[in-house]
Amino acid sequence: MKRIFYALVIFGIAVTGTLSAQETAPSEKRSPEGSSTVANTDNPGIGLLDQATEAKLRASTVADLSQVIVLCQRAKTTGLFGDNLDYCNQLLASTQLSRGLFLAQELAKPGVRSGNAQELVRRALIDLEEAVTVIKDQPAPYMQIALLNLLPDGNKDRAKEALKLALQHANNEPEIQIRVVLLLADLEPEAEKRAVVLETAAQSGNPEIIMLHALTLFELKRNEEAQSILKKLALAESGNIARHEQIIMLLAEFKEYESAMSIIEAMKEKSTNGEQHQHRYDLKKAALYAKMKQYEQALKLLGSLNEKFQGDKDLMMETLELRCDVHLAMENLEEALKEIEAAEKTNQNSPSILEQKYDILVGLERYNDALAAAKKMQSISESPHGFLREILVLIELREFDAAIEIVKKMQEKFPDNETGWTIVLVDIYIKQGTYDKAMTLVEEQLKESPDELRWIVAKNKVLSGQKKWDEAVTWLESCLQKEPDSKAIKLLLLETLLISKNYKAVRERIKPLLATDPNNSMLLHLDSQAAISLGLHFDAVKILAKLIEADPEDYTSINNLAWILCTSPIDSIRNARRAVELAEQAGKLTNYKRAFVLSTLAAAYAEAGDFEKAREMSLKSVDVAKKERGKTEEERAELLENLQKEWDCFKKDMPYRELIERGE
Repeated sequence: MKRIFYALVIFGIAVTGTLSAQETAPSEKRSPEGSSTVANTDNPGIGLLDQATEAKLRASTVADLSQVIVLCQRAKTTGLFGDNLDYCNQLLASTQLSRGLFLAQELAKPGVRSGNAQELVRRALIDLEEAVTVIKDQPAPYMQIALLNLLPDGNKDRAKEALKLALQHANNEPEIQIRVVLLLADLEPEAEKRAVVLETAAQSGNPEIIMLHALTLFELKRNEEAQSILKKLALAESGNIARHEQIIMLLAEFKEYESAMSIIEAMKEKSTNGEQHQHRYDLKKAALYAKMKQYEQALKLLGSLNEKFQGDKDLMMETLELRCDVHLAMENLEEALKEIEAAEKTNQNSPSILEQKYDILVGLERYNDALAAAKKMQSISESPHGFLREILVLIELREFDAAIEIVKKMQEKFPDNETGWTIVLVDIYIKQGTYDKAMTLVEEQLKESPDELRWIVAKNKVLSGQKKWDEAVTWLESCLQKEPDSKAIKLLLLETLLISKNYKAVRERIKPLLATDPNNSMLLHLDSQAAISLGLHFDAVKILAKLIEADPEDYTSINNLAWILCTSPIDSIRNARRAVELAEQAGKLTNYKRAFVLSTLAAAYAEAGDFEKAREMSLKSVDVAKKERGKTEEERAELLENLQKEWDCFKKDMPYRELIERGE
């Protein structure tokens, strides 16, 4: 059964306290004296009702609640009239609601068997449906009815009806409104219908729902409508900087930079809260420049703000962190480190600053300094994540024994996550080259959890690390026989086949997957790589064009298409002008800091006959390749060897031609 719904079912438990307080109120109307211990000939069931009231006050288990329900039912059968009957109905309904919610909560507990779960759902729904015949104006019971009906074999129509009733009664409860709307929208398989649901719900004025409506419109390519909605929301939420940030981020995400900038300027102009608020809008403007890749403008604006914020520690910190982010986007790691170290001087014990510093130092491959940063973080706030940082750096320093020692301590200290630490230990053994130890650990886990994906992945990693490709493929195929619908295992098998250069098998296996999911970018990337390696350049060009259409900033696909257009041995495919355009685009997207992109740009210039530029760019690609981080020595040597072959062509004023790697 779907755990997501189990988790949502619990949501109703949080509101039962409010309901209970309201439910006991009718007791004041029961009799003039407020109590009735003497039998009343007009209300012979009053004694049982008193017992039910007392039992409800003491109730703490399902059995206790069941006793209250039985007493209420007996009281009604014995005879109650007027206010006493009304009170009894309220008490009965509130108790049925409490029991229904309690039973629903039981579904979330681990180890609930399928048959037991179905019975819990059935009993919970009976109670909740009975409760809403009396308690009609509370959203929580309807929410629970909907969630239970959204479980497998549930009544989806009743779920939708209950969600609409929950929304109707959730006017002053925005959190419930959002949950209900999300579920209602999710019940609509078509995007246009989801947009209609959200448009209707947005009429409530809930800003979160309005944002969701705009997001859906963007996804439907109805950008003008989405922008109009967001501009109105920005005006309605005037003075709410947090909301404006959300609106600006959403607009920027869909590259509507002009609208985002106009909102910043309008809100800055309308701001009456002094210079500090205006400066905050300037920070958003700088962030937007960075998003637009106008890095120099972003840095210039941040530089002027940094001078203004000298007396404001928080704003100065924000400015320095944003300057750091801009330098990271430009891949200027040294400059980014200077900014984050300046921020650290302002706030030496900030976990977020230390974490950013750690990441930059790792990127710079300054592992000893990164280890010192990790230890400092641990001294401020000890956590499993902090120890993991230490372990990762120790692995890079090849201090495997020290890394293993920390893992074993973590297994003792955090036994609830022993499995996670075992995965880390397997990775250490693989890096160390002690594959027998890694495989022993993995096999032990597979005995207990043979179908768990993490261990399937781990065994494949151990076999692949030893380049035992046939064994790895056989292992994954055996897993697929047990779980033929597992997309994760299918993808892992494709990646393994590609790395092992079994390109034909990749294309054969990928074809049926693309037939059912033709726009899956991961599948298309794998297919393009296999097609290129097999020399199927016509196929590769079509696949890469599709990837670029879906993501115009996919620099890997842009680069690969440029490479084919300038190096293919097939004359009818080559197009020097288009190759140069694409290669220069990939260069801009990577700030001219990727050796393989510069290599393509050199080849494109050579194909266009500009050998001087080709040689200049080829030399630059070699220089970048020697400094490029994140590569093993074997990978670097192979890259430099290929770049040398290209240089040999260019220095003879010859274009480079791709040597097709056929594979199996």
